[in-house]
Amino acid sequence: MNVAMRVSPCSREDWARAMNREFDEITNEQEAMKWAFGCLQASCHERLKSMNLTSSWPVRWGMALWIALCAIDTFAYAEHVLTYKLGLSTEPYPFPKDIPLLQVTPLWEPLLNVVVGVMFLVAAVLIVKRSRAALHIVAAPFTMMLLLFAVRASRPESPILHDLSVYYQRSPSSMIWPLAGLAITIVVCLALWHDRQTATVREV
Repeated sequence: MNVAMRVSPCSREDWARAMNREFDEITNEQEAMKWAFGCLQASCHERLKSMNLTSSWPVRWGMALWIALCAIDTFAYAEHVLTYKLGLSTEPYPFPKDIPLLQVTPLWEPLLNVVVGVMFLVAAVLIVKRSRAALHIVAAPFTMMLLLFAVRASRPESPILHDLSVYYQRSPSSMIWPLAGLAITIVVCLALWHDRQTATVREV
């Protein structure tokens, strides 16, 4: 019970004291033990709920770095497509004259990727500054990026799904990295959402 009282967050002090008073009323030793472990579990749960995941600067900077890497990847794709569409490359490689997928790619798509990249960079700055708006600025471009990928993959000229199938057949472990990247971004969004909820509860 002493550990449960210490683990319990300060905002739940009255609740923890009420649990402790209930414990003092239990005369059966076995029931008291069950109550104590239950209180410890509940206190740990309340502590996790009250924790601000981005309060630690290594975590905060790590999330910002990952979002910045997402921006760089988005800019790289936009640069690749715009260079091909606008004929900015003087070298035949890696931009041959006939690439079916790039030929049917509308100009708005790489331009939208530039917007997504800028939003990711803004999100990285907001994460470092611990702004509550960071959640929306991360979630919006992330959703747009997934939709753009779905649009590219759905085109008949797109080899994306075929290539993914080939990579998976050769080595299922090769799919770990793209799935890990997707999972990390989702975890970042969840962490920002959790911190936003925690801040709202504290204000209330």
